[in-house]
Amino acid sequence: APGQKIVVPINIAETSVTIDGIVYVVDPGFSKQKVYSPQIRVELLLVSPISKASAQQQAGRAGRTRPGKCFRLYTKKDFASDLEEQTHWHPEILRSNLANTVLELYKLGIKDLVHFDYVDAPAPETLMRALELLNYLAALDDDGSLTPLGAMMAEFPLDPQVCHLIATYLNCWLIIYGTVIDVKNAHQQSRVHM
Repeated sequence: APGQKIVVPINIAETSVTIDGIVYVVDPGFSKQKVYSPQIRVELLLVSPISKASAQQQAGRAGRTRPGKCFRLYTKKDFASDLEEQTHWHPEILRSNLANTVLELYKLGIKDLVHFDYVDAPAPETLMRALELLNYLAALDDDGSLTPLGAMMAEFPLDPQVCHLIATYLNCWLIIYGTVIDVKNAHQQSRVHM
């Protein structure tokens, strides 16, 4: 029917956002979870079964403002026997590429990443991969100090590779602009002396 909205939830239906007019929710029984693999240096989206609590939360999205229905793409038996009561995800700091976090900590003057008081301490390998990447991008020098380029990169709330691209681009424009001004000034001074 015109004006009806259908949601196929993958994590989004668990947020506290209420979208007016949601009548139907199609629950596939899975969610996607971002996980960082320091071995291959890639962030992955893993598909895993949701919990009973998530399924009930998603079903609650249908019919908030008018009558609705949730269609589950799994059986009642699967719901009763295969789904856990609660989803047990690891904290995000244990599942993420920490390069941006490390850059932010360095910007704040925190260099002792091993003894920093994390709520959940990340794996040492993940911290090492972050430091290696930041050194490769010239955000940190070989002594582990923040470089001027790194300080510029830390101003952008983006992935360090993207920050490096932007900061390098800005530096190139500043150099070109400075050169043009120098040439213009030299040209004007030579006309004055003639």
